[in-house]
Amino acid sequence: MADGRPPQRVWVFIDAQNLYRDARRAFHPSVARASDGQVDPIKLANLLADRPVSSAPATRVLDECRIYTGVPSPNRDPKSSAAHQRQRAAWEASGAKVIGRSLRYPKDWPSQPAQEKGVDVSLAVDVVFNGARRNYDVGIIVSTDTDLVPAIEAVSDLQRAWGAPRIEVACWTVLRKRLRLSGRPLWAHHLERADYDLVRDPTDYSDRTI
Repeated sequence: MADGRPPQRVWVFIDAQNLYRDARRAFHPSVARASDGQVDPIKLANLLADRPVSSAPATRVLDECRIYTGVPSPNRDPKSSAAHQRQRAAWEASGAKVIGRSLRYPKDWPSQPAQEKGVDVSLAVDVVFNGARRNYDVGIIVSTDTDLVPAIEAVSDLQRAWGAPRIEVACWTVLRKRLRLSGRPLWAHHLERADYDLVRDPTDYSDRTI
């Protein structure tokens, strides 16, 4: 509060599967272990909250980290469910808030993989709802899913009307893809390999001894 203003409250919204999939494409293009691409959500959220942003107040503090994820069925897929529960427990122990949605299993599963249903919708609704209630000053979306663009547009409209909240996005630079707004500026945190190494989570959550 060097300038007399309170720090800006930063909320980070993470699409877990999108982040994991993009990290594997960016840094593990060949055959990889299941743990390759995993990221510690709180480490990533703190890294993003601490980054200086042009034209924004320098003082920012991580207020909440939310991670959105599909939840395997303990009846259909007990091994994946157990691993997910261990990973979720680690996320929550570190301070992240986990929002889960049950996976949908196609008729020919496991020939066809289970699919996420409603994860991006949950994230989008939370971004807009909490932005409209001014629960955060800065919202950072960690995803490259273009289905989230309408939510970003909605919060951008709030910023133009009220001056807040500010919305930002994060992406892996090497993939050269990020969320954008047509005709509007949108700050992007371009994450490098060094950033990935700082926030990477190499834990094998399939290990029952964890």
